[in-house]
Amino acid sequence: MPFRKFFNPARILVLGFLSVIIIGTFLLTLPAASRKGVEVPVLSALFTAVSASTITGLVVMDTAQTWSVFGLTVILCMIQMGGLGFMSVITVFFFMMRKKIGLSQRLLMMQTMSLHDIQGVVRLVRHVLFGTLFFQGFGALLLWTRFGPNYGLLRGLGMSIFHAVSAFCNAGFDLMDGEFTSLTEYFADATVSIVITALVFIGGLGFFVWEDIWRNHNFRKLHVYSKLVLVSSFCLVVGSGVFYFFAERTNPYTFGAMSIPDAVLSSIFQAVMPRSGGLATVNQASLRGVSQMFTIILMLIGGSAGSTAGGIKNVTVTILILSALASLRSKSRTSVFGRTLPAPQILSALSIAVLVLTLCVGGAVVIAFIQPELGFTGILFETTSAIATCGLSLGTTPALKPVSQVIIMLFMLFGRVGIMTLGMAVFFNRNKTEKIKYPDTWVIIG
Repeated sequence: MPFRKFFNPARILVLGFLSVIIIGTFLLTLPAASRKGVEVPVLSALFTAVSASTITGLVVMDTAQTWSVFGLTVILCMIQMGGLGFMSVITVFFFMMRKKIGLSQRLLMMQTMSLHDIQGVVRLVRHVLFGTLFFQGFGALLLWTRFGPNYGLLRGLGMSIFHAVSAFCNAGFDLMDGEFTSLTEYFADATVSIVITALVFIGGLGFFVWEDIWRNHNFRKLHVYSKLVLVSSFCLVVGSGVFYFFAERTNPYTFGAMSIPDAVLSSIFQAVMPRSGGLATVNQASLRGVSQMFTIILMLIGGSAGSTAGGIKNVTVTILILSALASLRSKSRTSVFGRTLPAPQILSALSIAVLVLTLCVGGAVVIAFIQPELGFTGILFETTSAIATCGLSLGTTPALKPVSQVIIMLFMLFGRVGIMTLGMAVFFNRNKTEKIKYPDTWVIIG
């Protein structure tokens, strides 16, 4: 097979992520990366590298207590590269050296951003880079007003930058002093909660939506996709916030011990984080069973395509719901905002949803056979969090055996790169066409 045909954009994207993971693992195994100055086990370093580069946030060792400044810098770089896509980071060097960006690089950018049109992709990447630096910088400045007085000038600044990048990239990593405590000590801090929530929400909207809003300030002029993202995101945040408030208001281990304003703040925070944010102001293991299952659903939905968020994606789920409603009303077409959704897109949405659900449940069953003592709910929570690149956990991650860790790592990679992209990387053949069409048939459904 010719070299150029073998290395299609999907395969290059997968190889790019694998390269980042390999380099990151090597750097994290160095004694300088450890806070204690000793070599970290290769599997633990690999797990952290995969989690950081796929912007997930699941960890087998507490981040703040394990890694040195050098190690945290490596993790932060992998988070940034994983959030923007390695091709977007490489584009920075093209801009700095004023080199012309060719067709192959533009195709890679299009694949990284989950776009379907190559036109204007360089301009979009430029806006994404500037927008990312602005939101992360402004968020870090606001967080520093809280972390600075608590942790000192330099450490407070470092923590502010780390958490701003982690939140914006929907990575779920934190540097709090308590072991695996996330942001629970800041549940009543409005500044920290609002800034982190805003960064996660903005990062999860998607780069195409940013550009569309920037160019068209009127909602009516926005692209149908942007409208679907904004409406579905708003409904999910409001609906989920109301659900968590009433489901946990009488739970003494979560919102029951809080004042009403703190409970409202925590409800909004909890409503946004499962959709790939991965940070928490309440212990997820203390949530009621119904709230844990609802969190699993939110993790599966995730954020928007072409963003720093994972999951099936909110527009994908919206398309499936609209298609189901159209079917119930005996309509042959699915339409939204005065436009008809093509049948192939509905089929793709269904394929992604079925594959993700199958992997989540199948992976949970396999790990349950290996480690039945962990409990199926905790394992399902873990596999969903991994493939949705969320990072929330019921405390199961540190107890995973090596085989279970490998499964979770594969799920994190699947979730970030994308099931369809991995399929194209493995099976794609541009010269292969369907030469046979079988006659249509009908089967009994329902």
